Amino acid sequence: MPLVWAALWRNRRESVLTLLALTVAFALFGTMLTLNAAYQQAIEDTRMDRLIIACAFDCGAVPLGYREQLAQIPGVIAVGAQSWLGGYVADERHPIMVMFVDEGMRAAWPELPLSPADWRVLHANPSGVFLSRQAAARYGVRPGDELPVTTYLGSSRADGNPAWYLTVLGFVPDPPAWKSGFAAPRLEPMIVGSLSYHENTIQLGERGLVNLMRVAVDRPENARAVCREIEARFTNATPALYCVPARDDAEETADANINMRQISLGIGAAGLFMILFLCANGVAEAVRERLPEFGALKAMGYGDSRIAALVVLEAALPIVLAALIGGALARAADALVGHLADAGVINMPDVHASIASFAWALAAALLIALLSAVAPLYRLRHMDVAAVMAGR
Repeated sequence: MPLVWAALWRNRRESVLTLLALTVAFALFGTMLTLNAAYQQAIEDTRMDRLIIACAFDCGAVPLGYREQLAQIPGVIAVGAQSWLGGYVADERHPIMVMFVDEGMRAAWPELPLSPADWRVLHANPSGVFLSRQAAARYGVRPGDELPVTTYLGSSRADGNPAWYLTVLGFVPDPPAWKSGFAAPRLEPMIVGSLSYHENTIQLGERGLVNLMRVAVDRPENARAVCREIEARFTNATPALYCVPARDDAEETADANINMRQISLGIGAAGLFMILFLCANGVAEAVRERLPEFGALKAMGYGDSRIAALVVLEAALPIVLAALIGGALARAADALVGHLADAGVINMPDVHASIASFAWALAAALLIALLSAVAPLYRLRHMDVAAVMAGR
């Protein structure tokens, strides 16, 4: 260890700069691993036995009368309907999206974070809404406050009122897949209201139509078969229906336009390549500069195994230290991202650095240290000690 320490500290500036570069690379590697795991977890949190039913040709509306027909399809155990109300609060710089759901959602989408007591309160207060904690932080409201929502294209209320005046009933947690954009349009925080209130306030020509329906099936393995049956039954209907399991929809959403899972792995792999290049170059240069020293050690009786141990330790110590520091930095960065997401500043899935990320970083560090030492060790093994000691 004294020899290893002396070798590492012989050029302090170079050692410190190398450690800093390795630390940044490992921080990037750990952050990308955690981000990839977060997106993957958000997909897995979206259940396969939940189906999303929408209009097949972008008509934008599904008749509420389809509920009874959907409920009769074998494998379907519950059907719920939902509509969206988009607008702004105070001015257009503060957009808002409210999701109105019917009673069928209690069984069709039980993952909604509404307790039985919340459902009872919502039923007793049709103009009330429950906000996720992220939504509450964004709009700065408390239970009992009024939340006015004005649509962008003017009022569509039957009474001509330009806004919906909703009452904040309480706060609920964000569903796991919500902040990753797999459940909500435009990544708006979750606000849940009563579909009956929405139906009773919109213009007569718009009643009886919803944006989509959600269906719960008896078993996850039946999801795609039930979807095919639904599409077949409504192929000639007006409108026809499109059906997709919620997990498949989440995967399509995650991979559409920008595939964050592949991008995060690609960036992480690039970081590892940079680490390998930097470490291999540093070890090779250090060995080349100290050939007379290694020749003297061999002349003193150091065998190939002890020389190999010196070189591997010299490569491993800074890279393992950088992996530990970089992992801690990645954990701090992930905590900051999670805090900003909870506060509504950014829209991201829940990002939490796990023990697995540290384990992968340490395993990568050890592997890179071994790979970096291969070429220098080969050179030392075939070194002509006499020639080196003679300066030739």
